[in-house]
Amino acid sequence: MSSESDLASLIAAIYEAGTDFSLWPYALSRIAAAFDAPSAGITRQGRTSSDCWGFSFGVEQDYERKYLEHFHGVNLVWQRSSSTAAGTVQTDTMVIPRGELSRTEFFNDFLVPQHMESQLNTVLLMEEGRQTVLSVRRNEQFDAHNVELYKMLAPHLQRAVQLNIKLARAELNHKASVETLNHLEDGILFVDMEANVKFANVAAEQIFANGGLGLRKGKLHANSAEDTAALHVLIAKCSAGGIQHRLSDFASVRRRTGRSPLLLLVASLPVENSFLLVPSKPMAFIVITDPDKVKKPKVMQLREKFGLTPAEANFAAEIAKGDGIQAAADRLSISRATARTHLSRIFDKTGTRRQAELVRILFSAKGSAF
Repeated sequence: MSSESDLASLIAAIYEAGTDFSLWPYALSRIAAAFDAPSAGITRQGRTSSDCWGFSFGVEQDYERKYLEHFHGVNLVWQRSSSTAAGTVQTDTMVIPRGELSRTEFFNDFLVPQHMESQLNTVLLMEEGRQTVLSVRRNEQFDAHNVELYKMLAPHLQRAVQLNIKLARAELNHKASVETLNHLEDGILFVDMEANVKFANVAAEQIFANGGLGLRKGKLHANSAEDTAALHVLIAKCSAGGIQHRLSDFASVRRRTGRSPLLLLVASLPVENSFLLVPSKPMAFIVITDPDKVKKPKVMQLREKFGLTPAEANFAAEIAKGDGIQAAADRLSISRATARTHLSRIFDKTGTRRQAELVRILFSAKGSAF
């Protein structure tokens, strides 16, 4: 993942696939590219071949058929991880030693011919003994950085698949689609180029009631004129991108003292797929996360996960509140110069370069995040 904008665009593609199942091949191609892998796929695996289905990017259809008909039954990785909980991220070597796997029919006759000897998997869904898994495959083994990036993507992948299922069961009709979005924990907005809100789910309405974001004559506004202007520019850019290109970016909106800023993902809503909305107008969708509603990262967990010193971990926990270096420094009674030194070292240890990216990683890391 070369930049923060690439990450934002990838997450947007995942959510777009969540709202339109036909966009999964594109999302899978983006996921594969993020890991320098030739293929990625989603497979549902169960006790028998009739329980299985799957589709992939970068895999020949003949091999997909062979897997469902035969190789699923001799896949030791699946057999040894069939009860793994949803949300788990693991490589094949975390499940079975490479020496043992390399002697199996599944490895030699299925993986090797396709140049995908290593797998990075996340369990998206467990349902009635069936497991839905998204796998990234390549020749080179996946390192710790790859695993951490996948852990950050895993919650978004799960939510997208859950949205697929809910929309399918609701037959994509207007009333059921609205009800589906109202059950999501994050705020969801559909807006036009002028920031007029066309749809807000229940979580978004609650955020409006609590402050930080609101409506003025139907138009989305933040508390400050500065945040409002920046948000409107971002919405205009992303919604216009939906005509020819998919664009996305992150923003934060400040709230009253003592409350963390709201975190927003703003992304293009493809014109041809804008269900619930007038399809001919450029639109954007916004995912709003309230950090105050989720568990903050614990200092000890940050030290263990990223190798931070006690002072760096304390500063990371404060910077995760999202209100900037000076506010974090003031709460810890340290100078701004010391705060910048801590931040530079934290960037190096977490592999990040910007505060917004760092905050997302701190909140996405399983066990120390959302």
